[in-house]
Order: sequence, then C-alpha cells, then structure tokens
Amino acid sequence: MTAEVTPNGAVPDDSPAEQNRLAGFRQSTAACARAIAQDASINIAYDDSATDVDVDSTTLPAIPLGATVQQRMETRGRSDAIALYRQFHDSRVHNKLQPTAETSQRCHALAEQTRVELLGSAQYQGVGRNLDAALDKRYRDFYETRDSRVLGDAPDGELQLGIEHALSLYIREQISGSIPDSAQQVLEPWKSWLDNDVKPAFDPSEFDLNDQAAFAKSFRRLLKALDVDEGEQYQDSEEEEGNTEQDSQSDQDDDASGGDQQSESGMEEDGSDESAEEESTGEDGSDDIEPEDDMLQHTSVQPGSQWTPMPGEAKREQNDYHVYTKAFDEVIKPDALCGVEELSRLREQLDQHLDELKPLLGRFANKLQRVLMAQQLRSWSFDLDEGQLDTARLTRVLTDPLSPLTFKQEKETEFRDTVVTLLLDNSGSMHGRSIRVAAVCADILSSTLERCGVKVEVLGFTTAAWKGGKSREQWVTAGYPANPGRLNDLRHIVYKSADTPFRQAKRNLGLMMRKGLLKENIDGEALLWAQNRLAQRPEQRKILMMISDGAPIDDSTLSTNPGRFLEKHLRHVISQIESADDIELVAIGIGHEVGQYYARAATIHDVSQLADAMTRQLVDLFVVE
Repeated sequence: MTAEVTPNGAVPDDSPAEQNRLAGFRQSTAACARAIAQDASINIAYDDSATDVDVDSTTLPAIPLGATVQQRMETRGRSDAIALYRQFHDSRVHNKLQPTAETSQRCHALAEQTRVELLGSAQYQGVGRNLDAALDKRYRDFYETRDSRVLGDAPDGELQLGIEHALSLYIREQISGSIPDSAQQVLEPWKSWLDNDVKPAFDPSEFDLNDQAAFAKSFRRLLKALDVDEGEQYQDSEEEEGNTEQDSQSDQDDDASGGDQQSESGMEEDGSDESAEEESTGEDGSDDIEPEDDMLQHTSVQPGSQWTPMPGEAKREQNDYHVYTKAFDEVIKPDALCGVEELSRLREQLDQHLDELKPLLGRFANKLQRVLMAQQLRSWSFDLDEGQLDTARLTRVLTDPLSPLTFKQEKETEFRDTVVTLLLDNSGSMHGRSIRVAAVCADILSSTLERCGVKVEVLGFTTAAWKGGKSREQWVTAGYPANPGRLNDLRHIVYKSADTPFRQAKRNLGLMMRKGLLKENIDGEALLWAQNRLAQRPEQRKILMMISDGAPIDDSTLSTNPGRFLEKHLRHVISQIESADDIELVAIGIGHEVGQYYARAATIHDVSQLADAMTRQLVDLFVVE
C-alpha cells in the first residue's frame, strides 16, 4: 500500500514524533528570525488562511505535517524575509521618500523588500537559497492561479502580474545575477518593455543596497524616467540632497541628546540577544531540527548565531510610548461579539476538545483547594491551659499531670480578602491547543478559587483588526506622519468580572474558540488596563497573573516606530507594577522565556504543563511564610 500524498506533495503523518519534529522546526525558525533581526520580540505564527509572506505581519501560511524539505525551505525563506525587513528597513526613511501615487507606492514598497533580501543574500548564502525557494513558490502560485489581486495590464495588453513585480524582479536579476525560473516566466510578457524602456534608464551602480535613502532616491528617479504614474510629483535632486543634509544633521543631534538613553538600552539589547540565542537551541544545546534536516541547517542562519548589521543600519531607539488614537479602542463583553446560542456552541466545542485534560487539571485544582483551605482553617494555638491534649507534650502529662500549658486549640486563620485577575493573551500565535488549554485552566482555577472564597476576574486582550485597522486608516489619511506610536485598535475582553458568579460566566470562555478572534497583542497596555481594574477593587490582597506566549507583537505599530517600541513599554509597565506594593504580579510564558521581563515567572514548553505552572504559582503565593 502506498502512502497518501496531499496536493502540496507532503505525506500526511500525524504521529507524535512528526508533530514534535514540526514543532521543533517552527521553534528553530522563530529563533533564526530573532537572531537575524536582532529582535527578541519576533514570534513567527502560522495560519491556514495566510498567503505567502507579508512583511507587515509575522503570520505565515501553515506548514503541514510531513512537509517536504522544499516546503521547509520555502517557510524558512518567508521567515528570513520578515527578519531581514526588521533588521535593514527604516520606516521613517521609507515614509519620507515614498512617492504619492498608488502605483508608484506599490513599486517603491516591493523594491525596498527586494533591497533588504539582496542584503541578506549577500551576507549569508543559505539565507539566499531560502529566499529563492520562497520567491519561486510565490510566483509559481501567482502564475498558476492568476490571482486577481495582483494582476495588471502588461504593455502588450496581456493580463499579467503588475508593474511593481516586474520592476522588483528586474532589479533583483540585474544586481544578483539570477532569479528563479517561475520569476523568469512572470517577466516574459514584460520583456519588450524592460529591454526597450527600463534597461537604458537603469544603472545598477546607482542602487546602493547599504544605503536605504540613496536606494530609494535612485528608484524614484527610475520611476520618473519611466513615467510610471502620470502626474506624480517628484522632488528635484538638489532639493533631495538638501533634505538629506538636514536629516543627517537632525539625526546627529538626536544621537547626541540620546546617548545616555542608548547606553542604557544597549544593556537591554544584550539581554534580548542572549535570550534569542538561548531559545534557538534545546536544553542540551543541540538544534531543534532533526539530523535529516541538515540541509536546512546550512541553508539559513544557524540558531543562536549573531547577525552583524551593515554599516549605517543601526536603529535609534526612543523611550517614549504614545498612542496615535484611542478612538477605536474597545472594552467588550463576549455577548457583544456573538449571540448566546453561538457562545453555548463554542463552550461545548471547548469541552469536547479538552475532555482528556480535565482529570489532569482537576488534580491540580484539588491540590490548590487543599492548600487554600488549609491556609484559611488549619491553624492552632499551643501551650494553653485548656482545649485538646497536645500529643507532642504527652510525656509532660505522664511525668507531671498537674503541669499547665499542655493543651492546644484550633482557630480560624486570618485570611486576607483576595482577588485574582487572570489576563490571557488572545493573540493569533495562541491559536489551537494553546488557547484551548488556557481557557480550560481559567475555567478550573476560577471555579476552584471561588469555592475557597477568592474572587477571580478573567480578562483577555487582542486587537480588533490585523495590520492596524481603523487607527491605521486614519494615519494613512493624515499623510503617514512619522513615529505615530501605537497604531492599532485595542480589543480588551471581560470574560468574567470579579463579582460575577462563575456559573454565570462559564459560557463566556467559549468565545476564545471563535474563529477570527485571535489577532495581535499589545501587552503593556493590557497590563495597565488589568492593573487599573484591580486598583478599584476593595480586597486587601490583589494578584495579577499574565498568561502569554511571547513578547508584544503588532506589525502595524512595529513597522512605523523605532525598534522594540512595544517591548520597551512592556518593560516600563512591569517595572511600575512590581515596584508598587499594592498588586502582586506573576507570569506564565508558553514556549517563551518571560523571565526576561517579569521578576516572578514560570516558562513552559508544552501546553500540557500550563495547569501545573499556574497552580504552582498560586500555591506559592497563598502559602503563609
């Protein structure tokens, strides 16, 4: 009997060994991306609905079980493209020099992605092979499906890929010397135009890959010579040079005034890089990729290796966190997102998925309940004149029956009124088993703590849209102002308030199973939101538990602001909460070392460990020292 083969050429294999192998590949891919970009906040996610690579997102098309070596190279190439864009691209330069007309903007954006990929290919041969594999896959798919979203009229009237693809592929071929066969096929309808119009106006020596501004200006001159957008306004060369000198002087002033800040942030960068290196290998120091994937190991950056930035590409950092607009943020309850019947159906779906985990979770819940009840009830006063006989002093009774202070009495321990907030990461990378286990753990802990007289609030955080939503639309309409700050619409969800009985809120947790709910995560503002809600509670003791699978990720914000914009804000918020004495903060990281952010944290590398980690953290908190 022959094995079934899927349309993409993969041999289905849902065995635990293959699942572990795929998980290891995904982990090493993310680690390589963090090493290339020198950005520990990158967290590569996978989604069945994603198509190709989008540099404004870190979500890639899902890679199937039993994926071929070629498919893995394509995935690694997509991941490398995102990482290179984070490393070599400066959004401020890009926004400043991009044309105003729509077609020219598309050409400008794709040419910039070509520049950063050519830079990466020049530094690492393996990265170049991965990028070629991803490029070949992209244009094979586009050519075969003739995706209407990227089609345009070629000069000869044939419906083909748009001009932006033709120009970017031509530049790639002229500078690197070759492009994949599928890309050559795409260029065929444009060949006459490229030879007669583009070639005379194109000089490869003018396109400096190491200088983003110079590259962009050369490309704009090419667009002007080709008259790509009729009526497009371009600055004169002298005016551009004048602006460049002013920008350079401004940059120098910024560097001089921000020197001390950079020195401090440099220490943080070292820690982030070290974290990325640690994540890239297993506990024994070996790579997560299995031996048969040696080819992949040598076709990309090795996990834990140091990526050296090109001269002039270091990104200046700013410490101020700001928000472009809060007009579209929302704090919402589950029943506002879907009806009661759908919530009930989603809750049933959650229960069906995790029936096998409930006994395991139940044992942890019973342990937590025993500890809490013991703290509340099992306390004794010793050396009393009356009460129960203290057996530890039985010898004293036998030798001296009239001796006092040989009795004890049980008393109720003073147990401070307590409230616990569970803050759940509802980002796209939590999709699948991770979010289901997080939901069931919130379910078990909420019911258990409620039985022990501890009030529980369950909150979730995500964004209302991918890639910025209405906030970004407003920013685009305003003309792309530089450094806009947080550029997405927050969606904060109240699954269960502290005063709501668990039986009334249980159904709400099913919302986490809803397709399309999980998007991006801005952790710093979510923590502030949860902290403010806790601060208004009357309880004496307040505990905030963050459950997340990575650093804050919002592609719209990160692509339009200085590097580590969200991560630095998260560190600032955590420092504020931990330095205050009114709220106790703990964190659980799912496959991510959150100990680099939180003083009190636990990290799990398998979602089945989540319940134990949560319970252990709470037990430690409640034990009387």
